Amino acid sequence: MAALHTEFSTQAINDNNVSASDKRTFSYISQYGDIIYDAVIAQEPDWQVFHNLSGLRQGIFSWYDFSPGASVLEVGAGFGALTGLLCRRCACVTATDRSFFRAQAVARRYEHRENLQVYAGDAQTIEFPESFDYIIVIGLLERAGGGSSEAEPYAAYLRSLQRWLKPGGCFFIAVENRFGLRYFCGEPEPHTGMAFDGINRYPRGTSGRSFSRREIADVVRAAGFGYHRFYYPLPDYKLPQLIYTDEYLPEKNLKERLIPYYRNSSSLVASERELYDDIVANSVFPFFANSFLVECRMEEFKTCDKIASDILYAAVSSDRGEARSYATVIHGNGIVRKTPLHEEGRSNARKLYRNLQDLQNHGIPVVEHRLLKGDVLEMPYISWPTLSNYIKEIMGQDQEEFLRLIDRIYAYILQSSEQVPEGENALPAALGLRDEIPGSRMAQPGEGMGTSRERESGGDRESVYTPRFGPILKKAYMELIPLNCFYHADTGDFLYFDQEFVRENYPARYVLFRAIHYIYCFTPNAERYYPRKELLRKYDMEDTWDIYLREETRFLDEVRNHKMYRQFYAKTKVDRGRIQENIRKMEDGSNA
Repeated sequence: MAALHTEFSTQAINDNNVSASDKRTFSYISQYGDIIYDAVIAQEPDWQVFHNLSGLRQGIFSWYDFSPGASVLEVGAGFGALTGLLCRRCACVTATDRSFFRAQAVARRYEHRENLQVYAGDAQTIEFPESFDYIIVIGLLERAGGGSSEAEPYAAYLRSLQRWLKPGGCFFIAVENRFGLRYFCGEPEPHTGMAFDGINRYPRGTSGRSFSRREIADVVRAAGFGYHRFYYPLPDYKLPQLIYTDEYLPEKNLKERLIPYYRNSSSLVASERELYDDIVANSVFPFFANSFLVECRMEEFKTCDKIASDILYAAVSSDRGEARSYATVIHGNGIVRKTPLHEEGRSNARKLYRNLQDLQNHGIPVVEHRLLKGDVLEMPYISWPTLSNYIKEIMGQDQEEFLRLIDRIYAYILQSSEQVPEGENALPAALGLRDEIPGSRMAQPGEGMGTSRERESGGDRESVYTPRFGPILKKAYMELIPLNCFYHADTGDFLYFDQEFVRENYPARYVLFRAIHYIYCFTPNAERYYPRKELLRKYDMEDTWDIYLREETRFLDEVRNHKMYRQFYAKTKVDRGRIQENIRKMEDGSNA
């Protein structure tokens, strides 16, 4: 059973300064205990409650290889967003929080964990019975120096905790970057609530501050750490999706993989997502990363092999539900591993492996995979660019080559599976469509593949259209698209990867639609280079394109769990009209 230690707490047993959000969070914990809360809080309107309990929070460490048998000190556990993950990954976990109320909540939430000790009180004054392999300080350092612009108060705080770190141990710090791209775009500074405050060095003063990359590096060195390494979690360390390092920085397809969010988007003057291509192209990503996770050690890295990590990059899909959540990690030895984040995901990992074998048996070039113990998928690192990135480059230069690539994509889609009779097409039923759709057409009869006629309806005659979907695949692999394909420009070789999603008895052209749709979504000036309507005409999709758009919305709702994570997705919406209005206000000098 988890133990709660209160002897170091200076607060009253009943914390009188508990917010309504914290009380509501505690009520969930009291009712449900040690679970993944995402489904339970799907309709919760309070963002702070969502933040306290969401499983998306675990992305900051769900990809990391903790040393077997390790002990960890989690400083500032809050309501235990990371504590359960640490208990699963490490032999012994000690969690602290200054708030007695929150420490009590962590102990209640994980009361059945045998490897957890919870302390109420300031970690700087607690006398722990042992030292630790890992110490984790997430989001606390910013307030440890009272807003000072000097490094020493923050370094002193870190030194006060260093005494509990074992020789060769690892100290993790997560902080916001005051020069983060989101803050240049106008999101309010997290410590003051004012746009551009951190960029302007907090002119009105602050009780907490974010750090530039150089500033946090200076703090770490002043604290006496002989080694440090930066990780760059995106969109931030709170709800991470992608984690980069200096050895593996983002490529041009970052905006295709990242979903930024904003606690408050009302003051934005630019779209963060649209700026990443320029940030990457100009090699300034580390400066503009929204936040930092810093791995620190007292000794030089070469002497710390016991618990050293060789991870270069990680992608965390925590929003896919327990059966489909993975951490995909690139290691320095040239190996890539895709690991299920939950026990429920192991059968899905085996299914993904079978999908790749099936595609290979059909002559589709795929990256070689091995299925390891624990249903971990292992593959070699491929240094080729994605086909998506290559198409972005070639589309404006060589339209004939672009069309040849689209032809090859469609040829592989058709080759990937046996076909079934057109009457077995499952897509119309999935969308709730009738075979004959009143007024539903994009082309006149003879221009597309559908047929049109009139029928009686309530005593009147109406025009109906029956779309033709073309070849129907027994297994339609949804991700045979450029984003999920490596491409070797010199040899023209394709290599597909991550073929998880399959629809049975679906149109081949729906998969082709997905390839074309995302090319035009993420390639600047694509419409000018080659009008999309020409591709629709070439592949007979004029009369079904809108249907595919509807199906894609449904597919993304399912894959991304939009209903479960509606709180998060509501924060991802950017009002471009409001951005232009904010720009006009600045041009006019208006304070309105």
